[in-house]
Amino acid sequence: MSPTDKEKQWMAAWRSAGPELERIRNEELRNLSDEQATLQATFLGTCNAAPPLPESGLYELQQWMIRWRKKLEQNK
Repeated sequence: MSPTDKEKQWMAAWRSAGPELERIRNEELRNLSDEQATLQATFLGTCNAAPPLPESGLYELQQWMIRWRKKLEQNK
């Protein structure tokens, strides 16, 4: 399935806008104060938390809670 003319125009527009958007992003990052950078980095760290690893203990706790909830639902 090949892209339509409209899709080709859209892709070309993004291809040409990409370098300028990258330049703007880099300029904004360079102009951040230390306080702003710290706040944004902290925000990113809290919003993009990785899923728990199976060996973390949290995984086992979640599995136990799922089994417990199913048992409670069966006893109703």
